[in-house]
Parts: sequence; structure tokens; C-alpha cells
Amino acid sequence: MVKNAPKSEVRSGAGRKPLSRSLRMYQHIAVAFVVITFLLLLCVLYLSVSRATIRVVADPKVIDVEARIDVVKDSPVESQVQGVVAETVIEKSRVFTLPSEGAKPVEGKASGYVTLINESAKEQPLVATTRLISQEGILFRLQNAVTVPAGGQVEAFVKADSAGRAGEIGASKFTIPGLNATLQTQIYGVSVAGMTGGVQYVRALSQADIDNAVDVLAGEILAEAKQTLSANADRNVLDGESYSLTTVSQSTDAAVGAEVGSFTLTLKQKVAAVYYPKVQVQNTAERLLSEQVPDGFQVSLVNRQTSRTEVEEIDIKNSTAGITVYLDGLSMISEDAQTLDKDRFVGRAPHEVITLLQASEAIQDVSVSFTPFWLKRVPTLQDHIKIIIEEPKQ
Repeated sequence: MVKNAPKSEVRSGAGRKPLSRSLRMYQHIAVAFVVITFLLLLCVLYLSVSRATIRVVADPKVIDVEARIDVVKDSPVESQVQGVVAETVIEKSRVFTLPSEGAKPVEGKASGYVTLINESAKEQPLVATTRLISQEGILFRLQNAVTVPAGGQVEAFVKADSAGRAGEIGASKFTIPGLNATLQTQIYGVSVAGMTGGVQYVRALSQADIDNAVDVLAGEILAEAKQTLSANADRNVLDGESYSLTTVSQSTDAAVGAEVGSFTLTLKQKVAAVYYPKVQVQNTAERLLSEQVPDGFQVSLVNRQTSRTEVEEIDIKNSTAGITVYLDGLSMISEDAQTLDKDRFVGRAPHEVITLLQASEAIQDVSVSFTPFWLKRVPTLQDHIKIIIEEPKQ
């Protein structure tokens, strides 16, 4: 039976030899090498892709600066700019009608302003009480003496000769009957605004009435001064301006408490102007503002729209002035702040990082995220830690 067995069965197991001890050792070493290499690859992969992102919402703080900057005629040094200093004195008078609220109606003489025009080649003096007749036939009189320059014009205050509403005329043309017929065609008056005051509402004049009138007249003086003084400066270069008004004299024709329907205010003011390059002053102020920011913080906002400049000193003789610039803004924590030193976060859990950062008054909120998402702690390599600083949402 054995002799008839298949050849394949006879040869099964033939040629097998047990591995030698040295081959088994090499096999174990190879397997261990593969495992170690795999683990090292995993470690390298972990170190290369592990990331921590710390998002910080800053809590901005208000910063401000009140800086003095000198304006000089030439050769400016630090905290100085080159500019122009000018000054003028302007005097104005105006009749102000009191509001009718709380007042009683009293018949009065209408009044207003007339522009006297002289088209002749010779100046024409006119005394107070000079008659002017409107095209409606209403008689008015000059209240002050004036001289109308040849080929020029002058504004004069007139008052109706008779009381009542008849004097309340609109814009009109006036002849001067005291002049000869030829001069009447060359020297005449025109009014743009109507005459008022034919019926006045009388009440006690208050200090508030006078103060309001001063504000109005001072505004007119400033507007006139701006036109006059700006001619001294190249406004294309010196585009910044600041003015200072000083009252030289002030008077009214009625005292506080007097029962009147209108009053005349005369105001004389000295207006000083400083013209300077706006960008240079702004840059100097912003530099000084940034110097107010402590280490570890940065300027996040400059409120240029709320910036204001005021004249402090004027030296007309030496063409110098001192101006004070007020500027404010916001500062917030920066990446180089000690609070955000990455060494503080290495190896920490998210809640530990959040607790550390929320203790700072400069930080409003904190969040921590990881890549890959299953990480539980901040990587030990600083370049794998990213800190993002955000401004709070409005």
C-alpha cells in the first residue's frame, strides 16, 4: 500500500528546515525597526500638523493727548511747523430786534440798512438826518454821518421819519432829495432786505439778548477776518487754520432791563489767525499720541474727526504762535505684550489658557482651537501656536 502512495504525499514536508537562531533574530530586528519607524513617522506627523490657535478679543482703552506745537516763520525744529501768523481789528454795529414772545406791541419807526452808491468822480459826504425817499414815497433819514467814496459804495443805517407800519417796506431804491438833480441820478441808495420795526414788540432787554447778539456779530466779524487774513497765506500749502478772538470793546444803546423793541450793539474785536500745514500738525499729534501707549499695546484707532486745535499764544512781532492740539483714540493689546507670551501657554489645556488670559483687563474674550481637533493641550513648539488679536464687534 505504501508503495502505491502518490508521489506528492511522499514528498510532503520534504526540504523544510527550521530557521536558525540568527535568522530569527534578524527577523525580530526588522519587525522592531518597522514598528519604530512607523512610530517615529507618527510622531513627526503629529509634530508637523499639531497647531493651537488662540483668539483674543481685545478690550480697547481710550487714549488722548493735548500737545503744544509752535508755529514759526521759518526753520522749524522738532514740535514746530512753518506757518503764517496774522492779526486784524474789526468793529461792527448792528440793530437787533427782540423776539415778540412775551412783549407788548408799540408803534415805532421802521429801520434797516441801505447801500449808498456813488457813480460820480467825487466823494460825497452825507450828514446824519440826511433824507432818503424810497420809490414808494416813504421818507427815511440817515442815523449817522457817512462819506460815499467816488465810484464806490457804503452801507448806512436809516430810520423812517414817521412811526407805523407804513415804513415797513421791502427792498427798494432811494433818492437823496438834498442833492441836485444831476447828482441824484449818480448818488442813490438801494436796499436788499426790507425795513422792519414799524410796530415793535417791547419788553425788558435781558443779558441773554445781548449775549446772543454778541455771538451773531462775533460770527460776522470772524467771517470778515477770515477773508482779510487768509490773503497773507498760501492756503494750498497752509491748509490748516486756527483763530483767536479777543473783545476790545462792547456797547449797547440800551441797558439791561430797559423796555425796548430793538437795540444797537457795537462790537470791536481783535482776531488773530494762525495758518499751518494740517498734515504736519496732525502727524506730530499722532506721534505724540502713540507715545502715550504703554509697552505691549498698540494704537488701534485715531479719532481725527474729533481733533481740535486752539491758539494759545500769538507773537505778531516775531510771527510765532503756540497752538494746542487735542487728539484722542483707542489702544489695544499687541502681540508683543507679556500677557500673550507663548511660553505661558505651552502644554496647557484650553481652560487653563482661557483662565490666564481673561485675568487681564486688556482682554475681553478668549477662545482656543486645535488642529487636529482631538488634541487636548497646546503644542510644546512655540511656532505651532498662533495668536490672533481681534477688535470687539460694534
